[in-house]
Amino acid sequence: MVRTLLALDYPGRRAEAKIADLGLEAHGYEVAHLLTAPLPDALTGREYAQELLRAHGLAERETAAILAYCASAPLAQELARHMVEAGRQAPPLVFFDAAPLTAQDITDDYATVLKQIDASAFEESGSRTDVASLIGTPEELVRAMREEMTRYTRNSLAEDLFDEEEVDLAAEQIVRVYLDLLTHQIAAYHGSAPAWGGDVVNIVSAGNPFQGEWPGARATRVVRTARDRAGLLADAATRDTVLSLLA
Repeated sequence: MVRTLLALDYPGRRAEAKIADLGLEAHGYEVAHLLTAPLPDALTGREYAQELLRAHGLAERETAAILAYCASAPLAQELARHMVEAGRQAPPLVFFDAAPLTAQDITDDYATVLKQIDASAFEESGSRTDVASLIGTPEELVRAMREEMTRYTRNSLAEDLFDEEEVDLAAEQIVRVYLDLLTHQIAAYHGSAPAWGGDVVNIVSAGNPFQGEWPGARATRVVRTARDRAGLLADAATRDTVLSLLA
Protein backbone atom coordinates (compact mmCIF):
# COMPACT_ATOMS: atom_id res chain seq x y z
CA MET A 1 0.00 0.00 0.00
CA VAL A 2 1.36 3.42 -0.99
CA ARG A 3 1.92 5.71 1.99
CA THR A 4 1.19 9.40 1.61
CA LEU A 5 3.46 12.21 2.75
CA LEU A 6 2.32 15.82 2.81
CA ALA A 7 4.97 18.36 1.85
CA LEU A 8 5.07 22.08 2.56
CA ASP A 9 7.87 23.71 0.62
CA TYR A 10 7.30 27.14 -0.88
CA PRO A 11 7.52 27.01 -4.70
CA GLY A 12 9.68 29.22 -6.87
CA ARG A 13 13.31 29.65 -7.77
CA ARG A 14 15.92 29.46 -5.03
CA ALA A 15 19.51 28.33 -4.58
CA GLU A 16 18.57 25.67 -2.05
CA ALA A 17 17.41 22.20 -3.05
CA LYS A 18 13.75 21.31 -2.44
CA ILE A 19 11.85 18.50 -0.76
CA ALA A 20 11.06 17.16 -4.23
CA ASP A 21 14.82 16.60 -4.71
CA LEU A 22 14.77 13.90 -2.03
CA GLY A 23 13.09 11.58 -4.55
CA LEU A 24 10.92 9.86 -1.96
CA GLU A 25 8.49 8.65 -4.63
CA ALA A 26 11.14 6.18 -5.81
CA HIS A 27 10.96 4.57 -2.37
CA GLY A 28 7.25 3.81 -2.37
CA TYR A 29 5.80 7.07 -1.10
CA GLU A 30 3.23 9.35 -2.64
CA VAL A 31 4.28 12.94 -1.90
CA ALA A 32 1.48 15.50 -2.02
CA HIS A 33 2.97 18.98 -2.45
CA LEU A 34 0.43 21.33 -0.93
CA LEU A 35 1.85 24.77 -1.72
CA THR A 36 0.56 25.01 -5.27
CA ALA A 37 -1.36 27.80 -6.99
CA PRO A 38 -3.72 29.26 -6.08
CA LEU A 39 -2.20 29.73 -2.63
CA PRO A 40 -4.30 30.73 0.37
CA ASP A 41 -4.85 34.39 1.26
CA ALA A 42 -5.32 33.63 4.97
CA LEU A 43 -3.09 35.56 7.36
CA THR A 44 -3.04 33.21 10.35
CA GLY A 45 -1.43 29.81 10.46
CA ARG A 46 -4.61 28.04 11.49
CA GLU A 47 -6.70 29.54 8.67
CA TYR A 48 -3.96 29.05 6.09
CA ALA A 49 -3.67 25.36 6.97
CA GLN A 50 -7.44 24.97 6.90
CA GLU A 51 -7.56 26.38 3.37
CA LEU A 52 -4.86 23.92 2.29
CA LEU A 53 -6.87 21.04 3.73
CA ARG A 54 -9.96 22.11 1.81
CA ALA A 55 -8.13 22.80 -1.44
CA HIS A 56 -6.42 19.40 -1.53
CA GLY A 57 -9.23 17.25 -0.12
CA LEU A 58 -7.12 16.02 2.78
CA ALA A 59 -9.82 15.64 5.40
CA GLU A 60 -10.03 11.84 5.04
CA ARG A 61 -6.55 11.09 3.74
CA GLU A 62 -4.26 8.88 5.79
CA THR A 63 -0.90 10.57 6.22
CA ALA A 64 2.38 8.92 7.19
CA ALA A 65 4.08 12.25 8.00
CA ILE A 66 4.15 15.92 7.15
CA LEU A 67 7.40 17.31 5.73
CA ALA A 68 8.16 21.03 5.84
CA TYR A 69 11.05 23.22 4.80
CA CYS A 70 12.17 26.32 6.67
CA ALA A 71 9.38 28.90 7.19
CA SER A 72 6.64 26.40 6.28
CA ALA A 73 7.19 24.45 9.50
CA PRO A 74 4.66 26.35 11.65
CA LEU A 75 2.03 25.75 8.95
CA ALA A 76 2.74 22.01 9.01
CA GLN A 77 2.10 22.09 12.75
CA GLU A 78 -1.25 23.82 12.21
CA LEU A 79 -2.10 21.22 9.57
CA ALA A 80 -1.34 18.43 12.05
CA ARG A 81 -3.58 20.04 14.65
CA HIS A 82 -6.49 20.20 12.18
CA MET A 83 -6.04 16.48 11.44
CA VAL A 84 -6.09 15.54 15.11
CA GLU A 85 -9.20 17.66 15.66
CA ALA A 86 -10.85 15.71 12.83
CA GLY A 87 -10.19 12.46 14.72
CA ARG A 88 -7.06 11.40 12.87
CA GLN A 89 -3.90 10.01 14.44
CA ALA A 90 -1.27 12.66 15.24
CA PRO A 91 1.17 12.65 12.29
CA PRO A 92 4.90 13.02 12.94
CA LEU A 93 6.47 16.18 11.52
CA VAL A 94 9.81 16.15 9.71
CA PHE A 95 11.31 19.61 9.30
CA PHE A 96 14.32 20.80 7.34
CA ASP A 97 16.23 23.85 8.59
CA ALA A 98 13.15 24.98 10.48
CA ALA A 99 13.03 27.82 12.98
CA PRO A 100 10.17 29.88 14.41
CA LEU A 101 9.71 33.05 12.34
CA THR A 102 10.44 36.50 13.77
CA ALA A 103 9.30 39.95 12.66
CA GLN A 104 12.89 40.60 11.59
CA ASP A 105 12.75 37.58 9.27
CA ILE A 106 9.72 39.05 7.52
CA THR A 107 11.35 42.50 7.40
CA ASP A 108 14.39 40.95 5.71
CA ASP A 109 12.26 38.93 3.28
CA TYR A 110 10.28 42.04 2.34
CA ALA A 111 13.45 44.05 1.77
CA THR A 112 14.71 41.29 -0.53
CA VAL A 113 11.46 41.46 -2.51
CA LEU A 114 11.73 45.23 -2.98
CA LYS A 115 15.34 44.87 -4.11
CA GLN A 116 14.29 42.26 -6.66
CA ILE A 117 11.61 44.61 -8.02
CA ASP A 118 13.87 47.69 -8.21
CA ALA A 119 17.26 47.54 -6.51
CA SER A 120 18.23 51.12 -7.32
CA ALA A 121 14.97 52.53 -5.91
CA PHE A 122 15.42 50.52 -2.72
CA GLU A 123 18.99 51.72 -2.34
CA GLU A 124 17.83 55.29 -2.79
CA SER A 125 14.74 55.37 -0.57
CA GLY A 126 14.37 52.04 1.24
CA SER A 127 10.94 50.96 2.47
CA ARG A 128 8.18 53.05 4.01
CA THR A 129 6.52 49.95 5.46
CA ASP A 130 7.39 49.36 9.11
CA VAL A 131 6.91 45.61 9.34
CA ALA A 132 7.69 45.45 13.06
CA SER A 133 4.95 47.94 13.96
CA LEU A 134 2.35 46.43 11.62
CA ILE A 135 3.01 42.72 12.18
CA GLY A 136 0.32 42.58 14.88
CA THR A 137 -2.30 43.75 12.34
CA PRO A 138 -1.56 41.51 9.36
CA GLU A 139 -4.35 42.91 7.16
CA GLU A 140 -2.86 46.40 7.48
CA LEU A 141 0.62 45.04 6.86
CA VAL A 142 -0.42 43.28 3.66
CA ARG A 143 -2.25 46.40 2.48
CA ALA A 144 0.86 48.53 3.04
CA MET A 145 3.09 45.97 1.32
CA ARG A 146 0.75 45.74 -1.66
CA GLU A 147 0.66 49.51 -2.10
CA GLU A 148 4.43 49.89 -1.81
CA MET A 149 5.22 46.94 -4.10
CA THR A 150 2.75 48.31 -6.67
CA ARG A 151 4.46 51.70 -6.58
CA TYR A 152 7.90 50.12 -6.93
CA THR A 153 6.74 47.89 -9.79
CA ARG A 154 4.93 50.61 -11.70
CA ASN A 155 7.91 52.94 -11.49
CA SER A 156 10.28 50.21 -12.65
CA LEU A 157 8.05 49.24 -15.59
CA ALA A 158 7.45 52.86 -16.60
CA GLU A 159 11.21 53.35 -16.86
CA ASP A 160 11.25 50.49 -19.37
CA LEU A 161 8.80 52.44 -21.58
CA PHE A 162 5.79 50.14 -21.18
CA ASP A 163 2.47 51.84 -21.90
CA GLU A 164 -0.08 52.43 -19.13
CA GLU A 165 -2.22 49.36 -19.84
CA GLU A 166 0.81 47.09 -19.95
CA VAL A 167 2.11 48.59 -16.72
CA ASP A 168 -1.21 47.98 -14.95
CA LEU A 169 -1.42 44.35 -16.04
CA ALA A 170 2.21 43.50 -15.39
CA ALA A 171 2.28 45.25 -12.02
CA GLU A 172 -0.76 43.32 -10.82
CA GLN A 173 0.80 39.99 -11.84
CA ILE A 174 4.21 40.75 -10.32
CA VAL A 175 2.80 42.01 -7.04
CA ARG A 176 0.55 38.94 -6.78
CA VAL A 177 3.54 36.61 -7.01
CA TYR A 178 5.43 38.40 -4.27
CA LEU A 179 2.35 38.86 -2.11
CA ASP A 180 1.75 35.09 -2.16
CA LEU A 181 5.22 34.59 -0.69
CA LEU A 182 4.82 37.29 1.96
CA THR A 183 1.35 36.06 2.92
CA HIS A 184 2.82 32.59 3.48
CA GLN A 185 5.49 34.08 5.75
CA ILE A 186 3.01 36.25 7.68
CA ALA A 187 0.62 33.33 8.20
CA ALA A 188 3.49 31.20 9.48
CA TYR A 189 4.51 33.99 11.86
CA HIS A 190 0.92 34.09 13.11
CA GLY A 191 0.83 30.39 13.85
CA SER A 192 -0.34 29.44 17.32
CA ALA A 193 2.34 26.75 17.94
CA PRO A 194 -0.39 24.27 18.92
CA ALA A 195 0.30 21.07 20.81
CA TRP A 196 -1.10 18.37 18.50
CA GLY A 197 0.22 15.33 20.39
CA GLY A 198 3.00 14.47 17.96
CA ASP A 199 6.78 14.73 17.64
CA VAL A 200 9.15 16.81 15.51
CA VAL A 201 12.39 15.82 13.86
CA ASN A 202 14.29 18.87 12.63
CA ILE A 203 17.07 18.00 10.16
CA VAL A 204 19.43 20.98 10.05
CA SER A 205 22.32 22.06 7.87
CA ALA A 206 25.74 22.97 9.23
CA GLY A 207 25.61 26.22 11.16
CA ASN A 208 21.82 26.40 11.48
CA PRO A 209 21.28 28.71 14.47
CA PHE A 210 18.06 27.10 15.76
CA GLN A 211 18.52 23.67 17.29
CA GLY A 212 16.16 23.88 20.25
CA GLU A 213 12.88 22.30 21.26
CA TRP A 214 10.07 22.96 18.82
CA PRO A 215 7.20 24.88 20.49
CA GLY A 216 4.15 22.65 20.92
CA ALA A 217 5.87 19.37 20.05
CA ARG A 218 5.57 16.42 22.40
CA ALA A 219 9.27 15.75 21.78
CA THR A 220 11.90 17.23 19.47
CA ARG A 221 14.86 15.48 17.90
CA VAL A 222 17.45 17.58 16.08
CA VAL A 223 19.49 15.81 13.42
CA ARG A 224 22.63 17.78 12.62
CA THR A 225 24.30 17.35 9.25
CA ALA A 226 27.54 18.53 7.68
CA ARG A 227 25.82 19.78 4.53
CA ASP A 228 25.36 23.45 3.77
CA ARG A 229 21.87 24.90 3.46
CA ALA A 230 21.81 24.77 -0.32
CA GLY A 231 22.66 21.09 -0.45
CA LEU A 232 20.69 19.77 2.51
CA LEU A 233 17.74 18.44 0.51
CA ALA A 234 19.92 17.17 -2.35
CA ASP A 235 21.98 14.96 -0.06
CA ALA A 236 21.48 11.20 -0.13
CA ALA A 237 22.23 11.10 3.60
CA THR A 238 19.28 13.43 4.26
CA ARG A 239 17.02 11.19 2.17
CA ASP A 240 18.24 8.10 4.04
CA THR A 241 17.57 9.83 7.37
CA VAL A 242 14.00 10.60 6.30
CA LEU A 243 13.42 7.05 5.09
CA SER A 244 14.70 5.62 8.37
CA LEU A 245 12.39 7.92 10.32
CA LEU A 246 9.40 6.78 8.25
CA ALA A 247 10.18 3.07 8.35
